[in-house]
Amino acid sequence: MKRFFVLAGIALAMLFQLGCSQDEELAQPENPTAADVTDAFNAAPFVGDVHLEDMSEAEVRALSTKTPLEMITVLEGTSKVKLQVRFRGVRDFSFGFPLYECEYIDASAEALGGVAAGMSGSPVGPPGRVMGALAYGGVFDKPPYRFWVTPIDAMKAAIAHPTFGELLEQPDNPAAPGMGIHATYAPVKTPLMITGIQPHRIQELSSHLSAAQFNFVELYAQIGGAPAAPAAGNSPKLSAGDMIGVAVSTGDVVNSIGFGTVAQVYDNTFVAFGHPMSNSGHAALPVYKAAVDGIVHSLQAPYKSSYAIGNPIGTITKDLLPCIVGELGSTPAMIPVTVSYHPANNTVMEKHHVVAYGYESYISIVAAVTMDALRMETSPGTVEGSVTLHFKETEEVYTEPFRSTSADPFSDVLFTTDFIVQSFTERLQNSAGKATLKAVSVAITDKPQIASAEIDEVDTPTEVMPGETLPVTIVLVPHWSTAKNGRTIERDILLEIPDDFPAGEASLTVSGGSGFPGELGPPPGVPVDFGFGEEDEERTVPKTLDELIKQKREDQVDPGLVTVTLTSTGFGGDFPGPGDLPEMEELPENGELPEELPELEDFPPPDAFPFPDEFEPPPSVESELVIDGFVVFGFKETEITIKGADEENGMMPPEDVEKEAEE
Repeated sequence: MKRFFVLAGIALAMLFQLGCSQDEELAQPENPTAADVTDAFNAAPFVGDVHLEDMSEAEVRALSTKTPLEMITVLEGTSKVKLQVRFRGVRDFSFGFPLYECEYIDASAEALGGVAAGMSGSPVGPPGRVMGALAYGGVFDKPPYRFWVTPIDAMKAAIAHPTFGELLEQPDNPAAPGMGIHATYAPVKTPLMITGIQPHRIQELSSHLSAAQFNFVELYAQIGGAPAAPAAGNSPKLSAGDMIGVAVSTGDVVNSIGFGTVAQVYDNTFVAFGHPMSNSGHAALPVYKAAVDGIVHSLQAPYKSSYAIGNPIGTITKDLLPCIVGELGSTPAMIPVTVSYHPANNTVMEKHHVVAYGYESYISIVAAVTMDALRMETSPGTVEGSVTLHFKETEEVYTEPFRSTSADPFSDVLFTTDFIVQSFTERLQNSAGKATLKAVSVAITDKPQIASAEIDEVDTPTEVMPGETLPVTIVLVPHWSTAKNGRTIERDILLEIPDDFPAGEASLTVSGGSGFPGELGPPPGVPVDFGFGEEDEERTVPKTLDELIKQKREDQVDPGLVTVTLTSTGFGGDFPGPGDLPEMEELPENGELPEELPELEDFPPPDAFPFPDEFEPPPSVESELVIDGFVVFGFKETEITIKGADEENGMMPPEDVEKEAEE
């Protein structure tokens, strides 16, 4: 009997196995990654397209504390999950709108490490409703994880909110009030993924992009490329909880895309993130659908490993405090940026990118990161090249060359390109006329030699007569890597001394255009002003873009420029000398003042001093030469005697000056 039951049990098991189809065994969840996510994070079942009903502020205020809520977001792939959270109260912060405080209590919370970057914009509310979007998280947070929600009411109001870009042509617009953020919480920053960049450059870029425009993003170096090809049947539509990517730049090397979550969709208009991306107001950024490759854990803050899919599906049109606002359909125009890199003893490599309008400062990042990736090393060298700008407002094309030597050409290309571009596109810097970039080209030639030279000696006669030519020999010492047959470079220059140049002592100065030598010179293209020069009275303020282009062309200075200046240092005889002042008793040895001091009336009246009505700088003669291909540093000064007499100008020959001094 016992054997019978055993055999019967085996038979039943075999029948059960045979009764199950192979299709049922291999049945897959809706999302191929669902099983992994469920196993790892115990996430709620996946949902399809999400349609939520808005929940007003009044309804939220009526909720009791610890009311159960749901947060919809993407943890893997493109499918959405529901995570359990609960309501803690309404906080009336000084944003012009309140924030809703909530608590992340889902079983996945600890596994995820809390609120992850990229969850910004995830809709929160009771089942089937949205009260707002996750936007801010606690600083140094621990379970249970608190976060704050931007109300859907404020996000809806942002759709119709006029931006400064839209109001630019309308005069007398009142300024918007300033907004403060409490120090105990911070935005769940938008992860801005940058491809093509070496990880150690992130800190340099973070410092470079320290302006308020990047306060709401976190830079991440990502190994990846341009947006991936879309999956079959991928829809250009969005629904609440979808992941999106907002592109600052895309191209062959540098793809910079910020990722976050859609909070709500109104026909073809959507709101996302629950906080700004750059807080720039008016925006024109392409938006992509995005997917998630899981949560990346970090001691600082976890983040979603995200990537964009396919072509842009719309445009982010507004970037405001409550959210970003986008429109599905048409995509924005972008600035084409071509970077040509010519390494030593190799062929030119050309890379193409596009950069979003409003982020022109990113052009320098595209140029520097592209060069750095193609260069593949950090070593000293000489970089020379040019930045060419084409504008929509004029047919004039502006090109500015640059040359620099430094320990790390990455920084030089970054700051030089940024200086050139921002002088036209930064509204505070350019007051002449609107400059909309149509295309940008950056050409870079990289050499291993250090093409710098320092002024070492100046050889010239010690005396010269007015009307004669003063020969000057300049000796420069180049870096050993550029020294060829000789260890020095010699150049001759002639100074034509005018017939009316005043007699007496004169100073001959020889200076390099790049200031003083050092490990790093000043950023190329930035004029070095030590405060010794006089203002140019003939210089006019440019009133149009064409005038600005013309002026900047005239202001360009070759880094190899050497300036030779002869300046009169004599004093006129009409000025009062020591003998013209009232006599004073000699001071006693103990340093005490004499008992009787000269009366004030003993001094000559002010009108007795023959000061000129307008002060004129001393006469000078200047000449220039360029040491081709070099960056010249240094400063040398020597004294020259101008022989002859010119009594009409109050100048005296040197022997008379010495004689009077002796008397």
